[in-house]
Amino acid sequence: MNKYGFIFFLAVIFLLSGCQKDGSNNDLSKAQENVSAIASSFNIPTLDGYEVSSIQHKFPPRDKQGNFIGDNHEVLITYTKNKGKLGKLSDEQKSNEEREILYGPYQGDTFIEITYSNIQTNLDKADIIEINGEQVQKLKNDKYTFLVFNITKGSITMNFNDLDEDKIQSIAQQVVNDNK
Repeated sequence: MNKYGFIFFLAVIFLLSGCQKDGSNNDLSKAQENVSAIASSFNIPTLDGYEVSSIQHKFPPRDKQGNFIGDNHEVLITYTKNKGKLGKLSDEQKSNEEREILYGPYQGDTFIEITYSNIQTNLDKADIIEINGEQVQKLKNDKYTFLVFNITKGSITMNFNDLDEDKIQSIAQQVVNDNK
């Protein structure tokens, strides 16, 4: 391959990788539109140093006839530090009647999960802390820290996987501020 052919080849590779990343951002924008239809007051948080790896919409349970029981909808967003390749959905994930995948799933270790629910939630045996003037429930075990912030139209549950207290506090402040 001559020098110009090699340069052309590299240019095509860079162009394709750039388009792939833009496609991911477009998919994330489409997912936000879907989330807004489910939960008009909730926006997918943008967290410094983390990328969204998947977004799922969990439907209310169904009765034997397939009708929804109640109207509890949840949106689960997972975050990773290094988003990998887009994973292929299994047949089970594609035909699942309990949840719909709105974005991803991209490969990567999950560090943060944020769940919006249109009903309020409480953690048993949780401590009450204050973040930006709002009461937040906190429960911590060896590896995970759970925070629940009840809002007027539901709740936001944050699950942090082995993060330090400063990082948890910073992210929780942002999520609380964005959803007051």
